Amino acid sequence: MKIITSEITEYWVHFQAGRIENKLTHPRTIIKCYHDNHYALQASFYPDQQKLPENYYDVNSKLVYLRYSMSMYSHVLDILRNEKPIYFSFSEKTKLGYIHTGKEPVGEGEVDM
Repeated sequence: MKIITSEITEYWVHFQAGRIENKLTHPRTIIKCYHDNHYALQASFYPDQQKLPENYYDVNSKLVYLRYSMSMYSHVLDILRNEKPIYFSFSEKTKLGYIHTGKEPVGEGEVDM
């Protein structure tokens, strides 16, 4: 099975609101991640108590869907805002996905400008 990996170069955040047939729409928050102009990853955030749907790869759109609990939202957003380079990986066999940094020197700290 294939492992899909790509750098994330841009992102935008989408908060959903409203109801469909008296049910809250889920996921409530989505981060769409791009490699250059290619929409490559959708990180979806669900209420902490809710069972997460399975991660998957849509072969037709070449889009990876990773599902997280809402409590992970601030951590994922923090990495996207403050680290570079950022990548995601997804295993079609195990359905495990990751958003991760590239290699960085230990103790690098923040750079003052």
